[in-house]
Amino acid sequence: MLQKLFSNKVSKILFFSFFSATVFTTNLNAKVSLVTSLPDIKYIAEQVAGDRAEVSGMIRGTDDPHFVMTRPDFLVKLSEADVLCVIGLDLEIGWIPYLQQQSRNIKIQKGQPGFCDTSFGVKILGEPTVMMDRSMGDMHIYGNPHYWNDPINAIQMAQNIKNALTRVDPLNGEYYEGNFNTFKKRLIQLTKEEMKKMEPYFGLKVAVFHDQFVYLASRFKFNANLTIEERPGVPPSVRYMDQVISYMTAEKIKIILIGPYHNPKYAEYVSSKVPGSVVVTLPVSVGGSPEAVTYEDTLRLMLQKIRDASDRTK
Repeated sequence: MLQKLFSNKVSKILFFSFFSATVFTTNLNAKVSLVTSLPDIKYIAEQVAGDRAEVSGMIRGTDDPHFVMTRPDFLVKLSEADVLCVIGLDLEIGWIPYLQQQSRNIKIQKGQPGFCDTSFGVKILGEPTVMMDRSMGDMHIYGNPHYWNDPINAIQMAQNIKNALTRVDPLNGEYYEGNFNTFKKRLIQLTKEEMKKMEPYFGLKVAVFHDQFVYLASRFKFNANLTIEERPGVPPSVRYMDQVISYMTAEKIKIILIGPYHNPKYAEYVSSKVPGSVVVTLPVSVGGSPEAVTYEDTLRLMLQKIRDASDRTK
């Protein structure tokens, strides 16, 4: 009887030891599942994660990140995710919080190890200095969220992603650190090269439809403070557009920048009233145009389009 009990106990210990070892080995071999809101974050995450994570995005570069129609596959991705990376600053306020809640995945909720707000540590521009309400349009109370168009900010984004990956997958921390450092060097070199090309265009004044190029302008020293939108997300009135036209004429502003997902008719109307002016569509995000395959491609393409437009309108 005693021998039988001992035999059963040993069998159970061996079984659970084998089971635990199998699960542990499986977890070691399993890739981290990382989901991103914007394609820019997806690209950056792929550079940092390498082959240790499955990285997937939810929207395309031609989609407006402010207004996204959610789909069932978004919930499937998020329910299985180990990490969720977002732009933050309420850019995705209309869709990400809802998806987080509906996913019922505790790992990716705000404050959990798997939640990554890539704006952490970024110097935010355009923080409001007055109280705001909805009558002022689609205002961002934490400042301008379009910070990813500055490559130095993209380095900070990559660091935030690296930290999130390391939190959920500490055994591969050194691997992620190495990939991050390689990507950082690439972006520093890219910034130096593009800054040199932009030197003759420092101080260039452009108009924009939506206030989304302020970080690009701040880094590469051109002025993009004149917006055709009277209030964010609200179509401009004719009266306001006439004011923009008068200002552009007086200041000799000949370039209007828009994103791929904005209705061009307002920019085209203004341009038709300002002799010699052009409307230039910039990709804004990875995948925003067929040529914008990588983050580096996207940045180079945007700056080249601005330089070309400046040369044409001189």
